[in-house]
Amino acid sequence: MPAFPKVVPCKTWVASNGIRFSPFSSYVPAGSKLETKGYTVAWPDGTYGTGRKAFETEAEAEAYLAKVPAGFKGMNVY
Repeated sequence: MPAFPKVVPCKTWVASNGIRFSPFSSYVPAGSKLETKGYTVAWPDGTYGTGRKAFETEAEAEAYLAKVPAGFKGMNVY
């Protein structure tokens, strides 16, 4: 787990019919390929993502991180 939020490449499983699955999914159809498309955020609590589509460029993801409140620990905040 990262000690601070950081930008990482966004990876998803892509099935032969084009449906995308999380890289952490318990179900991935046979013949799926792991693809990297865009960028997302790795949070200190071990979670990944922002709850929206991956950013197209690393600069967009960095700009998002610049707006995150100080002390935000990740997506497991209830």
